[in-house]
Amino acid sequence: MKRPSFYWLLGLGLWLSAAAWAQQDGDAAAQKADETPAKAESSPGNEKEENEPGRRHIGDVIRFANDAVIKEGEDAGDVVVIFGDATVDGRAEHVVVVFGTAKVNGTIRGNFVVPLGSAELGPNAHIEGDAVIVGGDLHADPSARIDHSPVEVSWSRLEERAPVLAGVKNWVVQGPILGRPLPHRFGWWWIAALACAGVYLLTAVMFARPVTASVEALESQPVGSFFVGVLMFILFLLLQLLLVATGIGIIVVPFAFCAAFVAFLFGKVAVYRFVGQQIGKQLGVAALQLPLVALLIGIVVFYFLYIIPILGLLAWVMIAPLGFGAATLALFRAFRSEGGNRGNSRTSSAVVSTPPTASPTPPVIPGEAAALASADVTILPRAGFWLRFAATFLDFLLVGAASAVTHFPPFFPFAWVAYHVGMWTWKGTTIGGIVFGMKIFRRDGRQLDFAVALVRSLASFFSALVMFLGFFWAGWNREKLSWHDMIAGTIVVKMPKGISLF
Repeated sequence: MKRPSFYWLLGLGLWLSAAAWAQQDGDAAAQKADETPAKAESSPGNEKEENEPGRRHIGDVIRFANDAVIKEGEDAGDVVVIFGDATVDGRAEHVVVVFGTAKVNGTIRGNFVVPLGSAELGPNAHIEGDAVIVGGDLHADPSARIDHSPVEVSWSRLEERAPVLAGVKNWVVQGPILGRPLPHRFGWWWIAALACAGVYLLTAVMFARPVTASVEALESQPVGSFFVGVLMFILFLLLQLLLVATGIGIIVVPFAFCAAFVAFLFGKVAVYRFVGQQIGKQLGVAALQLPLVALLIGIVVFYFLYIIPILGLLAWVMIAPLGFGAATLALFRAFRSEGGNRGNSRTSSAVVSTPPTASPTPPVIPGEAAALASADVTILPRAGFWLRFAATFLDFLLVGAASAVTHFPPFFPFAWVAYHVGMWTWKGTTIGGIVFGMKIFRRDGRQLDFAVALVRSLASFFSALVMFLGFFWAGWNREKLSWHDMIAGTIVVKMPKGISLF
């Protein structure tokens, strides 16, 4: 028995079934109200069929995960079979077969609906109502009679018109249904898997530092990485619900998904590389512990696991929270180390800059402190990704609230650009930057003017084009520069405490 495996067709089939039942009620009401001579002429024939000697009335037949058989000489009511086959050699009112094969060599006085199944009509088959076949094939004998034109949505015909669907079907049947994401037989999925392997290698080469940090987090806290990943998945879903509920927060949803995708990609590469390094350590071969070699070994090991039923699906599911958690821990560690290095740099700068015979430093008044900070801004600690993200989020809430008050969503992009250009030109920072003590300067320490502020604001859209990679670059670059910083020639520094930014 042919059982199509694409369950999304089930909804369409059940909807057609409901339509068949509704049509049955409408036909019954119409037959009751319309007393025409044609009905009077047909009534004796119907009474003769019902009162035919030897015919047995069995009523409605409903089967679930079982077969139904209407034998010759039997007169049934409605027949509904789900996850089973139906054989109708006698007579029936309406017949619905879901996920099964319907064999008819008798008479169906009403509708004949087979969602996600196949139908076979014998030489004595007679369908007086509508015949609807969804997701399967209709095989009818030339002598079979169908009073109305059948509606056939055959999967084989869809495959002929769209070969891509055939490939998807083969992957689903040979892969996920058997509990494995990667079928062992060669197909388009192996080409996709090799392409993904190339992306993993390219990611490991281009973003060696964040991947290495994720591997170190995974090596030091493997269990913690897994539970952090599970927690982050839950928090991520809750955050999306809150953003959607606020209305204005819908704009942030694409940013959040891009950030989650990047973290998942880095984490997955880290897991592959970590497994490869562990194999190299156990074998005592230093060459196998090299980053790219270990990554290749990990990819091969996991691809082999992916083709094993059940185990492959478990490995594929487990790697998601493990990698996501490792990447999250790496980001948290980078954030903490940034704060620690900032404090150490201040202390070391003070020690180095004070000569042994220097006279005591006179107290600095606020005006002198501002002038000193302006002169030495290039040596101040740089602001990393997370501080920038927090400040941008506050600015988003501020501009978003203004857009909500105007009830004009297209106002937001223009207000966003005008707000940043104006604040950067006036104060060199925004409200969010003031809260977190950040300020933007040119690379030579000068204040921003209108032209530089406008270029930086417009360049930030370029940083957002490639899945916001230009923004994440500030967390990976040694100088803490984003793409729009590089284009505009600016730096974002963390100002010392005690200096007013407004």
